[in-house]
Amino acid sequence: MRYFVAVAEELNFTRAAERLHMAQPPLSTQIRALEEELGAELFVRDKRRVFLTAAGHELLSRARAILEATAQAKSAARNAANGLTGRLALAYTASAMFTERLPAAIRKFAGTHSQVELTLHEMASLDQLYALHERTLDVGILRKPDVVPPAGVEIEPWYHAPLVAAIPSDHPLAIRSSVRIKDLRDEPLITYPRDAGIGLYWPVLKLCAQAGFRPRIVREAREPSVMIGLVSAGIGIAIVPADTQCIRLKGVAYQRLVGKDAVSTLYLAHRSGDGNEHAKGLLAALRAGAPKSVQ
Repeated sequence: MRYFVAVAEELNFTRAAERLHMAQPPLSTQIRALEEELGAELFVRDKRRVFLTAAGHELLSRARAILEATAQAKSAARNAANGLTGRLALAYTASAMFTERLPAAIRKFAGTHSQVELTLHEMASLDQLYALHERTLDVGILRKPDVVPPAGVEIEPWYHAPLVAAIPSDHPLAIRSSVRIKDLRDEPLITYPRDAGIGLYWPVLKLCAQAGFRPRIVREAREPSVMIGLVSAGIGIAIVPADTQCIRLKGVAYQRLVGKDAVSTLYLAHRSGDGNEHAKGLLAALRAGAPKSVQ
């Protein structure tokens, strides 16, 4: 294409060869090979001048576009290799967006990596582990599922928050000075589904088992906002991370659960030894900034 454009613009093989810093015979050979490949003559040649044929005119604008696209592709590849541009995929479990830390880290990264396209995906914890292993995801914020992570995927504690009980405001527990897990023994509970890939299901069951009872689960919901809505409707009590208190609905009171184990943990997941400089920058932004726990 580069040889063709040079001849088409110069309309002279000698000048085109000089422009390309090559001898004329190899240039003529390349043009003939292109014409044979296309099955069409691109130039009309006489003893004095060279003219473009209809096929040559049609090819010229497209050839210029091809060369421009090729140059842009090379530049984009170099910039990505040098850490100037690129794409990243970040996934998070729904409740992670209720923390102040995740939005702040996203803003920080976007401010320092304006040429990096960061796509955000709300995704269940189990799905994040699979996506990291399949390399369709670069970084994940999740609750640790009760499974062994795939080979090459690392998980590290990232953010700790106390667990609170979301209680219908007309319930006697709503006006207590403190609430313990054992106080929920006979209460109807709203939980995340067991199969949702959300690691909070198992800590809640463990807390209840440690208190000597099996929870009476009356409803399951995948979204924190739905769980709080069910509490507002008087369906039951939900055990949720403290950050969920940003959902303020009439008829709902929040009480912190007493106990050192009544804590919710979010984890940072990524591939070990990932050489992607953008991913390293995103991980740095996520690890820095806000404190790792909320009171």
